[in-house]
Amino acid sequence: MEKLWTTAEVATCLGISEGEVEQLVREGTLTGYKLGGQFLRFQPDQVKGLQGKLGARQLQRVGGAQAPKLRWQARVREFLYNYDFYILSVLLLIGVMVYLMTTG
Repeated sequence: MEKLWTTAEVATCLGISEGEVEQLVREGTLTGYKLGGQFLRFQPDQVKGLQGKLGARQLQRVGGAQAPKLRWQARVREFLYNYDFYILSVLLLIGVMVYLMTTG
């Protein structure tokens, strides 16, 4: 299964702002899936298919400007959201190893 894209990744792919991505979802042009009740995710195949359909209409509206870069806080939040299970697993494993080394 392919990883779902974030709003920022979709905005970068389509060359529009994140607000315009959310507008496409409200219009029903793009299907977004809420994860955790807060984060929108998108199927890459659907975004790539929409890329050709939007074409000149979106580029005229945006003026060809690039999507803004994510701030570091948003990047850290996205990283922690996507890799929380692995981070917790490593911390638990380290805790067990320290416990076994100190008791034995």
